[in-house]
Amino acid sequence: MRVCTLLLASLFMTFGLRAQEPTGAQIEFSTKVVDLGTLSRDDDKQMVRLQYTNVGDIPLVVTEVRTSCSCTTVQHDRKKVLPGERGVINITMDPAKAPEGSFYRVLQVYSTATNGTQHITLKAEIE
Repeated sequence: MRVCTLLLASLFMTFGLRAQEPTGAQIEFSTKVVDLGTLSRDDDKQMVRLQYTNVGDIPLVVTEVRTSCSCTTVQHDRKKVLPGERGVINITMDPAKAPEGSFYRVLQVYSTATNGTQHITLKAEIE
C-alpha cells in the first residue's frame, strides 16, 4: 500500500511539472483583414499600423513579412516582444502602383511563434 501511494504521488508530481513547461510564443493580431475602402489612383499612400500581441509565455520575434505586390511595403522591428506585450507592423500601400478594381493582397508574417505563419489580407477598391 505504501509503495502504491508513493508511486501515485510520483506520477501526479510528474504531470504537475509538465503542465508548467513553456508552451512557446504565440502571435495574435488585432485584425486579420485590413480594409482600406475605396481609393483613387491619385490618392496619397495609405499607411496602416497593424498591432499584434504575444499571447504566449516566451519572447516573440517577427523575423520577416512578405508582400505579394510592389505597391505594398512593410516595416517592422526585429526586437523581442515579451509575453503580454505588443508589437507593430507598419504597412504602406501606394494606390498609384495598384491595379484598378478590387484589390486583395496577402501579407505573410513569419515569426518565432508556435502558431505558424500568419496571413493578413489587405483589401481596397481602386478607381
